[in-house]
Amino acid sequence: MAYIAGVELGGTTCIAAIAELRQPTKIVASFETETEARPQETLSSLTKFLKEKRTSLGIASYKAIGIASFGPVDLCRSSPTYGFITTTPKEPWRNTDIVGFFKREFDSTPIGFDTDVNAPAMAELAKIEHDPADPPTVVYITVGTGVGVGAAVCGKPLHGLLHLEGGHTMVPPLDGDSYPGGCGFNHGYCVEGMVHSKAIAARAKVSQRELHTLTDDHEVWEKAGYYLGVLCLNVTYLLSPHVIVLGGGILKRRVLFSKARRWFKDLMKGYLEVEKFKTEDGLASYIRGSVFGDSTGIIGALELARKEVCNRN
Repeated sequence: MAYIAGVELGGTTCIAAIAELRQPTKIVASFETETEARPQETLSSLTKFLKEKRTSLGIASYKAIGIASFGPVDLCRSSPTYGFITTTPKEPWRNTDIVGFFKREFDSTPIGFDTDVNAPAMAELAKIEHDPADPPTVVYITVGTGVGVGAAVCGKPLHGLLHLEGGHTMVPPLDGDSYPGGCGFNHGYCVEGMVHSKAIAARAKVSQRELHTLTDDHEVWEKAGYYLGVLCLNVTYLLSPHVIVLGGGILKRRVLFSKARRWFKDLMKGYLEVEKFKTEDGLASYIRGSVFGDSTGIIGALELARKEVCNRN
């Protein structure tokens, strides 16, 4: 039996999981740990789990390991810092060699590495029926302690000079919203600074842990829906995806989907004559949640591993 492993490095928690190569979305074992202040401790606990499960499965090695990481990260394979987390707001994790750590622990096992938003976009792509010669463009947006944007274009994760950092695109503030923005890099009115969990909590005058106590009709969700709608519209103008998938802890507040869609349509003002933008059902199929629910991130990591195997065969 051939197995692959996935590792999701998130801002709050990190997950390791194992699946059969032939069934990459069916997790057979997983492990979750908090994202500790010291990277060495977190990474060591993840690799310990994978090694123990490798032994219990009776296999010599995994066919590949996929790592989906928070960022920014260096994705340029020719760079001396390829596989590093770089200028992250999580200071203890800055300049951490993620790929190098796993290579040392797992010898010659192939490793796929990408952002924690590109990987879910790839996983969503794998579940959409399409002509292999003409794969759709999928954008994945996560909203939690930060805001990340990933994309799969022409069947591949979108990379450039670095990778997409759509959470830091600038947006006009909603009329009446006096919040100055809570971006850790002082970007002012960037999407992340206006809609991440810290910003929503600050407006509502509650702690981030208390956000779940707010009712759906609290005014803060209308503001959050506006900024998500602006982001989805900007993504549509720039990348013209076939679908935008929204995920992350904040999107567990399901009312945000309808609010984001409404603002998306209202702000577009009829500019794009696309049939699915004309109806609620069409918009619901365009801006939607993940088919994998809360497992999107780790399934994305496993998809990176599966693709790594395919690319080497």
